[in-house]
This record gives sequence, structure tokens and C-alpha cells, in this order.
Amino acid sequence: MKSRSQRYAVLESIVLSILGIGAYNAVIQLLIYPFLSRQLGAETFGQTLTLLSVMTVPAICVGAGINYARMANVPRFDASNGDYNRCLLPGAAAVAVLCAAALFYFDAAHPASWALFPLLGVAATLRYYGSVAFRLEVNYRKNLLFYLLLSAGYALGLGLFRLTGVWETALLCGEALAVGYVTLRSPVLRRPFWTTTENARAVRRSCAALIPAQFFSNLTLHADRLLIGALLDGEQVTIFYTASLLGKAMAMLTEPIAGVAIGYLARAKRFGRREFSLCALGSLALGALCCLVFIPLSPFLIGLLYPDVAAQSAPLFLVANGGQIVYFTANLLLVIVLRFAAEKYQFYINVTYCAAFFAVCIPALLHGGLSLFCTAVLLLNALRLAAVLLLGFRKSKEVTNV
Repeated sequence: MKSRSQRYAVLESIVLSILGIGAYNAVIQLLIYPFLSRQLGAETFGQTLTLLSVMTVPAICVGAGINYARMANVPRFDASNGDYNRCLLPGAAAVAVLCAAALFYFDAAHPASWALFPLLGVAATLRYYGSVAFRLEVNYRKNLLFYLLLSAGYALGLGLFRLTGVWETALLCGEALAVGYVTLRSPVLRRPFWTTTENARAVRRSCAALIPAQFFSNLTLHADRLLIGALLDGEQVTIFYTASLLGKAMAMLTEPIAGVAIGYLARAKRFGRREFSLCALGSLALGALCCLVFIPLSPFLIGLLYPDVAAQSAPLFLVANGGQIVYFTANLLLVIVLRFAAEKYQFYINVTYCAAFFAVCIPALLHGGLSLFCTAVLLLNALRLAAVLLLGFRKSKEVTNV
């Protein structure tokens, strides 16, 4: 059994992580995006959200994929910064190229975006990876400061946006502060920057499994904006975004809990069916709590922050928010399953879900509009959650002492 001090340490880690990601989401959802929406208008703001999704998908799949690979490899073998950087830097360069391609496709209006948007993609990739530093240390006080600096940088960046008229400056300021903090306070982005070890090949295999898994997971997370932007228009993107805002923002609180979980589970001597069952019950209870508490707040909050589209969003609040909460509940459990199941299973689940998402949701969007689209998303997310639970119970029975 865990001692009282150990239980307190776990609780403190969870609270600090939630405070950090909560501050980050509060600044983004309550300050940055409403401000951009008012300044840019519903159509242009919707296009901006679509561009951010195009950037975020590869940035997360590279940064977070390598982040989770490093965490999962802690109990397996020792590796150097160079082992991971040889995956990270080519990945960050690929993100920059994709950002430039997105600007070309969407015909970006401001010339400065051609330099700033790819740079934002690289900075975001480094930031998603850099948070591994404090998970490795199991130091969630530093992790809290990391998110507070990121949030403060975003807020300060609004001043740059007012001066330049270029929306990328607002976000780039926050990403730069966060990456700078990781560089100063942790060795993960320092030398030996390129030197490898005998485990470099094992690192590449781990990254090669988790990067695609993150890609398919986050492609479907952001595919709603991408599909709506491509098949409908920017205003419809804004309507869907506001309809699902609270569910997505509150469900994102599972990310720090997942980070704490994998940080401690990587060092746990025992993790079997009983432990997974407790994690599953806790995750489901958290998802239910989000639904009960936050969905009823949507009409008030959206009416306050986005009054120009609140009426169009209102009929979608329940199903859109519910779908996002179910999705993130499955994500939380999928991270925990990494403790005892091979990375390939995460890839299988996510690629199957991604294929089903596009096969089902494109016709739903074309023939039923946003209402049928949101219903389809909710049902697919429920099936994905069921698949993760089945995998967890099966694999946790096979391995009880690892």
C-alpha cells in the first residue's frame, strides 16, 4: 500500500497539473480566441481555427509522440537526448513544411504569416515534446510554471497582435516563453544534442510507433474543423467550435492527469487488472462529472464570449460537448494502457477510428449538416472508448507484475 506521503504526492501532482493546464485553457478559450473572433470576424476566425488545426495535428504527433516514447522507455532502457532529437528535429522541419503548404492552400492574406506560421509550428512541436522534462523528474511544480509562462506569453502576445495585425504573434510569444523555460530548467533540450547511444534504434522504433498513433488520434480530434472548413465554410467552423467549446476545454483537463499517471506508472512495480479497473472507474467518473457540471454552463458562457453565433450553436451543445468528453476519456485510458500493452495497439485503435471517422462523418456532414455530424462523432467516440476498455482489461490480465 502507498504511504500517506506517497498518496499526498500523487494528489499534489494531479492538482498542480490541472491548475497548469486549466490556466492554459482558460487563457486560450476565454481570452485569446474570443478576442481574435471579435477582431477577425466569424468567417476569418473560422479559417484561422482551421489553420491552427492543420498546424497542431503534426506538431502534437511529433512532439507528444516522442514525449510519450521517452516516458514509456524510462523503465526499459537508458537513452540520450540525441537519440530522441534525431527524431524530433526532422519532425519539426516537416511540421514547418506542412504549415507553409496550408498557407498556400488557404491563401493567407498577411505576408508575415509565411515566416511566422511555420515558425509557430516548430515552436509548438518543441513545446509539446519539452514538457517531458518535468514528467521525467515527476516535478509538477515546474510543470505548473511551464504552463503559467505559456499562458502569460499568450496574453502578452495580444499586445503584439494589436501592433502588427498578425494573429500568429499572439501565440508565438507564449510558445517561445515555454520552450525557453524548458531549455533553462531542464537538460532535455541541451547537449549532448546529437550524440546517440546503443539504444538509438530502439528509440526510433518506439517513436515510429507512437508518432503515427498520435497522428491518427489528433487528426480525428481536429478533423471536425478541417472537414467543416473544407466542405462548408469558416462561419460553420466557428459555430461548431463554440458548440463543442466547453466539452473540449474541460475534457482537456484529462491531459495533465494522463501525464501524472504515466509518470508514476512508469516507475510502478505492479500494475494489473485491479489497478486498471480503478483507473477505468476514475476516468469514467471524471467524464460523467464533466458532462453534468459543464454542459449546462454552455448557453451562458457561449452567449457571453461569442454572442454573434450563440443562437446557431445552442441546439448542438449537448451532443457536441458530450462527444468531446467521451473522446478525451478514451484518450486518458489509452495513455494508461501504454503501461502494459505494446505501442502498436494504440496505433491499431487510432488508425481504425480515423478511417471510421472519415467514412462516417463526411457523408453525415454533407447530408445532415452539423447536427447529424455531431451525432455521428458522439457514437464513434463511444465505440472507441469501448475498444480501449476491452484492450485494457484483456492486457492487464496478462501482465500483473511489470
